[in-house]
Amino acid sequence: MKKKKFSLSDFEICDFKLIGIHSQQEPHKLAYLINTALNANFKRMENDLDIKIKGRLIGFPVFDYYNMEWDTKSHLICNRVSIEQELVAAENLFGTEDFIKTEFLLKDYKRVDYLLKIEDELDIFNPQLVIQRLTKMHQISMVYTIDSDAIKHPENLILD
Repeated sequence: MKKKKFSLSDFEICDFKLIGIHSQQEPHKLAYLINTALNANFKRMENDLDIKIKGRLIGFPVFDYYNMEWDTKSHLICNRVSIEQELVAAENLFGTEDFIKTEFLLKDYKRVDYLLKIEDELDIFNPQLVIQRLTKMHQISMVYTIDSDAIKHPENLILD
């Protein structure tokens, strides 16, 4: 019998809606603002979303919420994380210098600060309802849907 190999591209793994959020707020503050605007209850997960980037394990803060009415699980994920690194500079008088490096969960969307991932297996959730409410907030500069099929690395958004 001939063996058949499967790859991730053989399966439909994009059964979620994705909303990009531009905001300069801290993650916990934005989660609070979204909770008040959407009457939700986003809570910080115990574990961050850990992704290995250039040999280093980077933790992206994640908040989750389950909506019983829509039967959907949502995650608010930071798309960018700033990491303080030490740079050794020989010509510097003090010997070492600290600098901040920014890493991105989805490198194709570097301008997006936060991602709102809404798991919608039944394909009944309308993301425009969320976008309409979030655009009214002055702490958020821009909100829009991101085509989940266009993401180059959807495996970075797997949280389970």
